[in-house]
Amino acid sequence: MSSVTLRELTKQYAGNAGLSLDSVSLDVAHGEFICLVGPSGCGKTTALRMIAGLESVTSGEIEIGDRVVNDLAPRDRDIALVFQSYALYPHMTVFGNMSFGLKIRKVPKDEIKAAVTDAARILDLEQYLDRKPAQLSGGQRQRVALGRAIVRNPAAFLMDEPLSNLDAKLRVQTRAEIARLHHRLGATMIYVTHDQVEAMTMADRIAVINLGKLEQVGSPRELYLRPANQFVAGFIGSPSMNFVPMHVESIDGGIRVVSAGGDMDVNLDDVESAMIHRAGVSDVVLGVRPEHLDHRPRSGRGLQLSASVDVIEFLGNDEHVHLSSGSHELVAIVDARTPLTIGDTLTLSASSEAIHLFHPETGVALK
Repeated sequence: MSSVTLRELTKQYAGNAGLSLDSVSLDVAHGEFICLVGPSGCGKTTALRMIAGLESVTSGEIEIGDRVVNDLAPRDRDIALVFQSYALYPHMTVFGNMSFGLKIRKVPKDEIKAAVTDAARILDLEQYLDRKPAQLSGGQRQRVALGRAIVRNPAAFLMDEPLSNLDAKLRVQTRAEIARLHHRLGATMIYVTHDQVEAMTMADRIAVINLGKLEQVGSPRELYLRPANQFVAGFIGSPSMNFVPMHVESIDGGIRVVSAGGDMDVNLDDVESAMIHRAGVSDVVLGVRPEHLDHRPRSGRGLQLSASVDVIEFLGNDEHVHLSSGSHELVAIVDARTPLTIGDTLTLSASSEAIHLFHPETGVALK
């Protein structure tokens, strides 16, 4: 396995005024599992295809191991691709599909058999080696596609939304298998997905891309607790973070922020007040995650608000409660045992530590 380095990687298509990828720099360490996430059209798949050699580089460098591979053909980059579609040969058995890449490289038969047998054991496919793809479930076909990549022992695995064709239950099962596979192989993996839950549950680090730009790179915990800007804060976490425009007011002993209608009130501590002073803003965007809204009153610093219940979504252990507070709509996660009905008025609070503040124009986190 090898490291992968992107240096100021840029992609612009002919006749397109915008950049599909704009000066993206990223270091993927040897044996690391990194996810590229972002909304559709953000450039994450373009980045993966450029690493694979399926897209040309407008400017910048791609380094795999100690080689700059910009001008190398895909077959010479020592990478293995796993696509959204399984791309299996329907007339070949599982063994034939997994061994095909080795056969065309004229690897000796005994080495091919050993490699396929070992990959089949890792992926629990030993009993299916004589079957054809039509005789397999979707999850089994995806494991065959993974096995075809594993037998090559590449420098890096590149995966482009490999679970999107599976149903919800199989996605959960297969992402756990991929995570176990990564730990077992110690493989360098770059995984593209628009599903932030996949990224949060599997990746060592996540790279968030938006409109061709790299917004933030960090561990799932870092991105969840300390988002660099409003886009990352809204993209990471499910349900998404609540955002409310707020006005800054000076009070005795510090600063507070209030919503336009005065129905939300946040008393800030000295550190938060100093941050707003340094930013020189009279307005901020407040962010708070649904799971951090408490339906019990709280004293001291933090957020206080009153809201009416509009919709209740029962999810077993929890309920997602959609609320209206003045002109603002919010979502809170509450214990399903909490007696609630539509139309109820709740007093909600959040601790100072759970509140995020963003610049109203740039979206950059102030806290």
